[in-house]
Amino acid sequence: MDKYIDARFERLEKALAVLVDSVNKYHPSIAHAKEIELADSELSKGLEDVQTHQNNYLRIQELRKSSAALDSQIRDTLSSLASTRKDIVTTHATTFPPGPNYPFSYEELLNYARRISKTTMPPASMIAAAAPAAAGGATSPETTQTPLATEFQTGATPSAAPTPSQPQSPAVINGAPTPMQSQAQPSQQTTSTLTLPEHFTDYMNPSSGKPFFPWPQENAIRNGALASNQALSEQGIDPKGYDPVEVENRKQKEEEERRAKEEQEKQEHQRRLEEERERQLRQQEEWRRNTAAGSSPTQSTQPNAPPVKKQFQFSSLDDLDDDDDD
Repeated sequence: MDKYIDARFERLEKALAVLVDSVNKYHPSIAHAKEIELADSELSKGLEDVQTHQNNYLRIQELRKSSAALDSQIRDTLSSLASTRKDIVTTHATTFPPGPNYPFSYEELLNYARRISKTTMPPASMIAAAAPAAAGGATSPETTQTPLATEFQTGATPSAAPTPSQPQSPAVINGAPTPMQSQAQPSQQTTSTLTLPEHFTDYMNPSSGKPFFPWPQENAIRNGALASNQALSEQGIDPKGYDPVEVENRKQKEEEERRAKEEQEKQEHQRRLEEERERQLRQQEEWRRNTAAGSSPTQSTQPNAPPVKKQFQFSSLDDLDDDDDD
């Protein structure tokens, strides 16, 4: 590029020297001036080419830096992949036995879960349907207990102990009997039992084939507090601090104010109608009295009307004009 631009500068200098020499000899030429113009235009184009060259050079430098950064990133990625592959190859796979290796079965786990949570009771609809059937076998209140009471009593006994089928005293259930308890045991024996009701036993028995859900159903979740909070959030209302009773009271108050306002407007409208009706009746009565007295309705309707003034006219103007003509 230096030779390229130097050649154009040299051409411009030669053309300028020839033109100056011709002027000094008093023989200027138009051809020499055009040569200077052409040399100047060539120099301008050369300078534009130099500017384009510099911009391209800067762009090339930036691309080289980007290429170097991408090359280093590719090398780091390949190194990471190689190390990851090495770790994967050297990692030993875990071999699981073909059969179940748990110390308990699924049925045992579900059977245990049925007895530790109040949410594992049968659905309320099934309990209500089975209640009449259970009422057929009449049992006294002393010999029948609710499942919650049964769970409360069985919670104090070891889990491995079998459920007794014969009545036992509370002292025997809670621990070793004391001497005083053993003496009072014959007189304090009760007829309470620890067995579940028959319609509950069917749900706890997996071979009965009745449906059992150890979790709340979808309808119960949709009718709960979480669903209500979700509905409030979708409506743009913050559930925190939201009081439905206050909102209902506010709506009721607004409704009462609206009704009171409507009632007031209605009463005002009725009052205006009554006033208009009374005014018309008074006018009709006055017109009737004036008619009976022989006065015109127009005069009676305007008793206090001001008298009409007559227009003033100059009657003697014609006489004065006649005098002026004479």
